[in-house]
Amino acid sequence: MEGLRLRKLLVVAALVAAQAPAPPSFDVASIKPSAPGSGDRYGGGDRYLSTVQPGGRYLAANVTLRLLMRIAYGVHESQIIGGPAWMNTERFDVSAKADGYPDAAAFRDQARLMLRSLLADRFKLTFRREQRELSIYAMVVAKAGELGPRLRRDDGSDCATPKVVFPKPGAPDGGAPLVCGGEMFTSGILVARALPLSTLALTATRVADRVVVDETELPGKFDWDIFWLPDDLALRDPRISGPSMFTALLEQAGLKLESRRRQIDVFVIERAERPEPD
Repeated sequence: MEGLRLRKLLVVAALVAAQAPAPPSFDVASIKPSAPGSGDRYGGGDRYLSTVQPGGRYLAANVTLRLLMRIAYGVHESQIIGGPAWMNTERFDVSAKADGYPDAAAFRDQARLMLRSLLADRFKLTFRREQRELSIYAMVVAKAGELGPRLRRDDGSDCATPKVVFPKPGAPDGGAPLVCGGEMFTSGILVARALPLSTLALTATRVADRVVVDETELPGKFDWDIFWLPDDLALRDPRISGPSMFTALLEQAGLKLESRRRQIDVFVIERAERPEPD
C-alpha cells in the first residue's frame, strides 16, 4: 500500500514538473573571452560593462563568471561561496538578444532571468542555497518621518510621461528620460524612478562591502538621484572631493546604513565550467 502511494506521488510530481513553464532564455547569445586590456575603456582593468538595451539586447564586457552571477541573482560577493579560482579572474564578453522586448526598462527583470538560464547552459553552473549568518548593512530611516531632498515618493500618476533625470547635479546637458520602473546605475550615481526602496538596497549592495538589506519599513515607490565619490576615484586623484556612499545616502536620501548580523541566503557553487567557444 505504501509503495503504491509513493508511486502515485512520483507520478504527480513528474506531471507537475512537465507542466511547469520553462525558464525564459535568450534567443541568441555569444560568449567570448575578453581581449587583454578590455577594462581600460571603462576606466580601469577591473571595470566592466553590463547593460540592457531596447530591442531585447543584453551586453556585458570584461565580466567574470562570479560577477555575472551577482548580476543575474542580485547578490553580494559575500553570498557566493566556493567555485573554481578562474571564476574570479577570467573575463568574458557577452552579447545576447531576445525577441519581443522593444522597451529596455520592461526587459530588465526578464534579462536577469534569461542570464540565469545562460549561466546554467553555457557555464554549466549549478549551486545549492543555504542560510548563513553574515554581517550586513541595515538600511533604515535616519530621522522618523523625514526623507532627504533627493529621495521622493512617486505614486506613478504620471508614468505615461518620461521624466528627465540629471546624471550629475548641475549638469548642463540634462540626462536620459526615465520611465516608471527605470533605473540608472554607474560608478558614483544611483538614479531610479518609481521603484521600491528594496531596489535601492539591492543596488547599494553592488557598491558596499557587504549585503544591504532594506529595513526602512517604507511602503510604496520612490524616485531617487544620489551622487557620491567612488572610493577608487578618490584614491586615484586626492584633489577630487565628494561624499562617500554612506554620507550621500544620509545627506541626500535621509537613510543610514547600520551594521548588523542577519541570516542571509548564500549560493554554494557545486559546478562551473568554462564556456565552449562560439
